[in-house]
Amino acid sequence: MLGLKNFVFRRHREILENFFELAEAGKSPPGDTPGHLDGWGIGFYKNGKAVVHKSGGSIVEEKREFFETCERVKASRILLLHLRKSSWNGTSKRAHAHPFAAGNILFAHNGTIRDFKALRKKIIQDPQHPEALDSEVYFRYVMNFAPLGLAKAFRKAACDIKTSHTYSSLTCLFTDGNLLYGFREYTKDPWYYSLYYASAEEATVVASQPVSPCLRWRMLPKGKLFVF
Repeated sequence: MLGLKNFVFRRHREILENFFELAEAGKSPPGDTPGHLDGWGIGFYKNGKAVVHKSGGSIVEEKREFFETCERVKASRILLLHLRKSSWNGTSKRAHAHPFAAGNILFAHNGTIRDFKALRKKIIQDPQHPEALDSEVYFRYVMNFAPLGLAKAFRKAACDIKTSHTYSSLTCLFTDGNLLYGFREYTKDPWYYSLYYASAEEATVVASQPVSPCLRWRMLPKGKLFVF
């Protein structure tokens, strides 16, 4: 995952290129095959409105589309990128690619909620398609509590999931178009479920792995919601 606040394509292209390399070279869970090639997505804001471009294909095979899309964005208050590594066989589809959107909220997740079908039963407004998997259900559950405000809604949903459900990680990035939120929570493999942040040329970068050797990276601590 990669979140960029105050994104400008011409200024941050190198960061995008380094992020792209993680599709094949990025960390993988123990015993898992390498690569994050089960779909990809770009979320950004145009005229104050959230826009999502997603694919269920391999970003390596669709490199040109990825960079052309980022170039067309030019600049955005927030840019949110995700390379998917599926926990569920046969689900490399556009519908399951991140980020997910609800109104102006964008959301991307790294981890697995094993009993997400039980969590889905708690959702007030069910996802529009019957194939929704754990990450989308996680997001829709957060949106249950949207009247509380985004930060409070997320804290309540994450607390409920931590208490009542089985998961590997709830690590995620999300945004309302003005603020970028980062959260790191896991039950295993802390080295894999990482989330770093750094400042870069009037921008803030939050990423699963450092995407530039020139920046000073810091790890987000476990269990605390960061607001950028």
